[in-house]
Amino acid sequence: MKRVLRSPALWMTLLLSLFAVAPFLHPGYFWSANDARHDVFFILQYNLSWNEGVLLPRWSPDWAFGYGYPFFNLVAPGATFVGTALYHFLPLSLESAVKGTFILSILLSALGMWLFVREWADERAAMVAALVYVYAPYHLLDITVRAAMGESLALALVPFALWTLRRLVRRPTPQRIVWFALSYAAIHLTHNFIALLSTGLLLAYLAALAVAQAGRGHALGIRLRAGFRSIVLGGLGLGLGLGLAAFFVFPALLEFQYVRQDQWFGGYYDFHDHFVYFSQFFDPRWGFGISVPGPDDAISFQLGLVALTLAGVAVWRWWRGQSHGHGEPGFWLLILVGGAWLSTAAATWAWDHVPLVASAQFPWRYLSLAILALAVLAAHVWTPDDFTPPHPRQWLAPILLSGLVILGSSRYVQMQTPPAPPGGATLAGLMEFERSANEMTGMTATAAEVATWSPLADLHMAGIKIGNQVDYSLVNANDQLVVDVKEHRIDSELLWVRALSAGQSVPFYRQWFPGWTATLLDPDSGAEIAHFSLGPEHTRPPYGLLTVPVPQGDHLLLIRFQNTPLRTASNVVSALSMAVALLLLLAARWLTPVIHRFFAPISD
Repeated sequence: MKRVLRSPALWMTLLLSLFAVAPFLHPGYFWSANDARHDVFFILQYNLSWNEGVLLPRWSPDWAFGYGYPFFNLVAPGATFVGTALYHFLPLSLESAVKGTFILSILLSALGMWLFVREWADERAAMVAALVYVYAPYHLLDITVRAAMGESLALALVPFALWTLRRLVRRPTPQRIVWFALSYAAIHLTHNFIALLSTGLLLAYLAALAVAQAGRGHALGIRLRAGFRSIVLGGLGLGLGLGLAAFFVFPALLEFQYVRQDQWFGGYYDFHDHFVYFSQFFDPRWGFGISVPGPDDAISFQLGLVALTLAGVAVWRWWRGQSHGHGEPGFWLLILVGGAWLSTAAATWAWDHVPLVASAQFPWRYLSLAILALAVLAAHVWTPDDFTPPHPRQWLAPILLSGLVILGSSRYVQMQTPPAPPGGATLAGLMEFERSANEMTGMTATAAEVATWSPLADLHMAGIKIGNQVDYSLVNANDQLVVDVKEHRIDSELLWVRALSAGQSVPFYRQWFPGWTATLLDPDSGAEIAHFSLGPEHTRPPYGLLTVPVPQGDHLLLIRFQNTPLRTASNVVSALSMAVALLLLLAARWLTPVIHRFFAPISD
């Protein structure tokens, strides 16, 4: 690693990436970008939980106008975690924390791609590949137009996973199993779809590496064992990485059924309206709008003329047998074509019938594969022999090409910074955003209608802090029920309740979701009388809000959003996986010879 840090090509790569960083250093915030307001409010919500001591929250209190939603139980929180850390621990505004997260994703994109390509190519070729990745139009679209904070950070992590996988297969050690697992887990914790996409990519790349390893032997038995051992190594890393991220992955997958699906895949999110037309891959026009049906989108889905030209040269050299890497350029050509194909209407059948393909929501998200492939192919323009013997003039071509890459995307390295919308980065601004844009209004499966406003929203608009989430409009209309709130938190409520007759229930302004529980306590001793999980039967229409039954008499009632058995089991899996990772690191000295004996590449 010290040798890597001394590389002038690495530092030049990071320096040249600063042109992509520059827009984020200007005053103002890109409020009009597609998800720019989402990003601010994600951090705002996450920070509210941090202030109450919840480091990894699953419940977001102010979605759906204050009724709450299990957003971070369903959507990977990694980028929001990073942004919240910047906001919480540094003197940054919410907007600056978002910008800081994007700056980090840009620099990590350059570093990750440079490290991956440097593993098998010259460092100057790695510089060009890294800059192709940073300045790929779709990458810039993700950052400055879509403001897709989670997706852009996850795309920065994918090259690290490819790099650590390659190193693991080529020369396995316990540490490399752990580094690969950590990089794979980080993607899962940063963006759901990119995690799914990268899983397929890593499996395909592992298969390609296994074939390459098997090709090193001559006897069939040795070749098969070498390929099999590569698969086992990669599988160990993938399994450990999935285990590390299990605390999020399994609840996200298995509890998604408990929210309204139409808000995720219906209406504007119908993928049939968002296929990319072939001509759009080459259309240089840029825009700051959104994706719309037809070929006249107000944003660009081009692949980039410079990147395509470099990829074309690389494929031509590979076809003529002038490229290194044997079949690796062919592998990345398949990834390029596959990613582009999945983004077009030609892949409609796959979107309609192949499981998980439609989880992308928007077909053009598969261009993530295309820009990865374009960046790697750019490095195949050279072979290591092109740079020997070393000579200063050998820097000329990489520097000129790097400049051409940046120049080719220079018109797209910009952002719009309009004035802040009504309310700005506050809870009042969040309520106004939910109302005006119908965003962040997610409802759970018990809701028959999507909320359009709430009494809690009125309080936020007036700047009044929420002191409780009891529906007093119903309590005060019931002469058989008296409620006094003792403690209010984001994910719990403690109240004193007097029910003058049987069959009474306490109504709340909180949406139901698995994990909400109720505990009845003796008001004098605090001893537990009853504890039960709240289910769909404990809700009232039309929004599926909690209504908790209480027996006759005086009681303390505590409702809390807790772990379900699934979440608890997932937490245990992650804890055990972390223990395995630590064991591998601590016992590396003794395990390395064993791994080399059984998993080292073989040749005869």
